[in-house]
Amino acid sequence: MKLILIALLLTGMTFASANEISMVGVKIHDHSTALKKIKLEVLAKDKKEGMIKFRTENGNELSFTSKEGKVVYMENDWLHDDAADVPLFSNFRFGKTSLRDIRKTLGTNGFTHVEHAGFTSDKEAIEFNCFEFDSPNHEIFATVTTVPLGANVSEENVADSLKLAAVIIADKDYLDKIWGEKKVFDEGNYKKIKAGF
Repeated sequence: MKLILIALLLTGMTFASANEISMVGVKIHDHSTALKKIKLEVLAKDKKEGMIKFRTENGNELSFTSKEGKVVYMENDWLHDDAADVPLFSNFRFGKTSLRDIRKTLGTNGFTHVEHAGFTSDKEAIEFNCFEFDSPNHEIFATVTTVPLGANVSEENVADSLKLAAVIIADKDYLDKIWGEKKVFDEGNYKKIKAGF
């Protein structure tokens, strides 16, 4: 009987952990003092913007932004090392998971902020897709996918060509402030998402 209870407790703890909307144990709306508990190398700090950036254990980057003493934004960026393709949130893979994979897993294309839907750098095209969690905090999960400029991309294969480069969890209102309030939603297939993917 004790073994069964222990197994159930362990299963429950694993389930809760898998469905937690956080990175390195920090959640949106946590007090900013929670960031002091992170045992990672600090790469940069900007007190004015409330930002702190860390080096993750697999060599990627993790940044947090706090406003009025609460965490409102976190972003895990891939530094293009194939051996460090595991993000701090989700079972997706940096450099491997495509935008089409993300849409299929989440069952929707979510929405985009009109003023922050996509950009082009000198090396790649960058796309931002957002998804709202069905949770008390209504956090936004955003994916950043990229494709090299000059790649053989067409309208038919662009969703397969765009590969995951960063994952973001953010406060909904904060994202509206920095990315703009105007949005375009997935027509006919928009829905909120559940954690645990």
